[in-house]
Amino acid sequence: MTTFREVFANSEFRAIFCGFGLSTAGDFLARGAVTIGVYASSQSTGLMAVTYALTFLPDLVGGALLSGFADRFSRRTVMVTADLLRAVLVAVMATSGLPLAVVWLLLLAVRLLDSPFRSAQTATLALVLTGDRYVVGTSANTMLANLAVGVGFTGAGAVVQQLGMSTALYVNAATFVGSALLIRTGVRARPAPGSGSPQAGRWWGSLAAGTRLVRADRRLRTLMSFAVIPGICMVATALVAPYAIESGSTEAAAGALMGIGSAGMVIGVWALARWVRPETRMRLLGVLAATSAAPFIVCAWHPGFLADAIIWFVNGAATCFWVPVTTGVVQSTPEAMRGQMTGLVFALLRLVQGIAILVYGLLAEVFPPSAVIAAAGVLGLVTSAVIGFAWRRAGTGPRSATADVGQ
Repeated sequence: MTTFREVFANSEFRAIFCGFGLSTAGDFLARGAVTIGVYASSQSTGLMAVTYALTFLPDLVGGALLSGFADRFSRRTVMVTADLLRAVLVAVMATSGLPLAVVWLLLLAVRLLDSPFRSAQTATLALVLTGDRYVVGTSANTMLANLAVGVGFTGAGAVVQQLGMSTALYVNAATFVGSALLIRTGVRARPAPGSGSPQAGRWWGSLAAGTRLVRADRRLRTLMSFAVIPGICMVATALVAPYAIESGSTEAAAGALMGIGSAGMVIGVWALARWVRPETRMRLLGVLAATSAAPFIVCAWHPGFLADAIIWFVNGAATCFWVPVTTGVVQSTPEAMRGQMTGLVFALLRLVQGIAILVYGLLAEVFPPSAVIAAAGVLGLVTSAVIGFAWRRAGTGPRSATADVGQ
């Protein structure tokens, strides 16, 4: 079993890890600062909601169309360039008096640049750390991301309240510059992996090659289909506030449930990487996916805050299955296409999440939130059973494609 100590002994991983933490915290600091700033200046919850919703759209578009840059150019260059461009764009956003439409466009551009950065970072990590070390390293990054999200959002509120939105955005720009410096000095330069492939240099070529690979490989296709489950479980975020109020609690209780879910995710990812053997992780995907959704069925009976806390914690902990899913996709993909495949799987995740949030919001206008959450639990349980059965039929053993990992 690979330990976290072994992973952190790698100096390149430490640079990637620290840079990723700064970029993620900075990204969510920007989201939170702009969203809070828009509300403070307009006093409009509608404009605030639109601003926050716009931060998710680029993941869907950029994941499919921009992730291929991580295969056509040096991945270190892609990461550093994305960070520096985001720093410039955020610094421009800090300029006072900008029209709201300009702020929205700049925010969209910042979020679009996250897709090539994330794809390059994920693909580089698979070279820096091989085999199970890659899975454990990804687990460390996932735990860091959950912490960075909390730091980013919390920091946004505190900085905007004390110093204003402009200062918060300048702090955000500094985090991107810091990430770029860490990656530039700590990660070894490697040539573009897809430079010799037929689709190299073509915008649509890498996207077409990625979709052909998914169509031709049933195991990879089934593995990617697990992205549906976190989308279904977005009900935990989308309806937690109205559910808490319906149950006689407050908005503070809703926030506590979300925090408990995040803590569960961190603990689940740590436990899966630390205590579960690699081959067992892959066999447990269907079980963990079902476990992440099934507890929501109990919400139909309004079990009380303590039971709700257990439900949200179990959901977060069981969502640890997403780590072996994403690492499995990368390790099952040829080296020259890993950036594009990372983008595709995250685009699929965002698509399902976006649809789920919209559907849950509409259903909650007609039915009690508790009923919608319970129905989502049933849907997640059934879907997990179907995908889990398909995964067993597709085979969960090691793939020959992983032989090139680290080569």
